[in-house]
Amino acid sequence: MEYRTMYARHRNAAGITQEKAAELLGCAVRTVQAYESGEIIPPDQTVALMCDVYPAPMLALEHLRAASSMGRALIPEITRMSLPQAVCNLIYRIQDFTMKHRPEDLIRISSNGRIDEGSEVEEFAAITEELDGIVQAAIQLRYSKGTGLPTDTVY
Repeated sequence: MEYRTMYARHRNAAGITQEKAAELLGCAVRTVQAYESGEIIPPDQTVALMCDVYPAPMLALEHLRAASSMGRALIPEITRMSLPQAVCNLIYRIQDFTMKHRPEDLIRISSNGRIDEGSEVEEFAAITEELDGIVQAAIQLRYSKGTGLPTDTVY
C-alpha cells in the first residue's frame, strides 16, 4: 500500500507530469501509472533514476523499506523534521550515549574479542540499540527540511 503513493508523491512534489516522468525515465506512461498505483513495484534501478529525475533522494529509503523485508529490517524509519530539530535530536543522542559512559562500556565488554553470555549480551544489545538511534538521527539530519539540498523538497 505504501508504494502506491510514494512515487506519485515525489513526482508531484517535483512538479513533473506522468508523461514527462515517463519520458525522463525511458518508459511508457502506463508504466509510471502502474508504479504509482502499486500494480508494479519499480525495479531498484528505476527508483535510483527517479531519485535523480525528481530529485528526491529520500525516495530510495522509502522504496527499500516498502519493497523489501530486508530494507525494513536494516533501514530505520525516518521522520522528516526541521533542520534545527534534527541537529538537536542527533546531538542529544550522542551526548546521552557519551554521558552514560557507553563508549567505555562497549570497550569493556568487547575487549576480549567476544561478548560473553549473560549480562554482557544484554548490555551489548542495549548499547547497539542506542547506536541504532544515533544512526537514525544522523539519517534524519541528512534528510531534514531546511538543508537547501535536493532532499529539502516539501511533500
